Amino acid sequence: MAAFAAALAAGCASPKTSGFTVGAEADAEGNLQQVLQVDNAKLARQLKVEDLTIGQTKNGLMKAGLRLKSNLNKDFVAQSKFAWFDEDGAEIDPDGDPWRPLVLHGKETRTIQGVAPSASAVSFKLRVREGERSRWIIH
Repeated sequence: MAAFAAALAAGCASPKTSGFTVGAEADAEGNLQQVLQVDNAKLARQLKVEDLTIGQTKNGLMKAGLRLKSNLNKDFVAQSKFAWFDEDGAEIDPDGDPWRPLVLHGKETRTIQGVAPSASAVSFKLRVREGERSRWIIH
């Protein structure tokens, strides 16, 4: 897990797209392996994955939890979305889970949890992209 977190913090050279993706995929033997893809090194440096847990609900659906920590002294504003995959690697219901706000206050740690939409899910990814700050004006 330490190497996994270090890789997330360090980032990698790739084109800037949505941000970064962290999750678990099944290897050839069916064992889950942690995966990390960084498309925005700045965003990846601002957030640390401290823990990743995988389990099942009582109904046999895959569930995942990721403990995320902000490395910033100010608010970290982003969006997150779970993607679930079947044994063939096809994404299950790609439009089913919307992008959700992810706000962590200075140095805050929060667990993000998700449950697969069907029992055919064998792996997942949590996608994180930059969010937009909104300013509320109250008259």
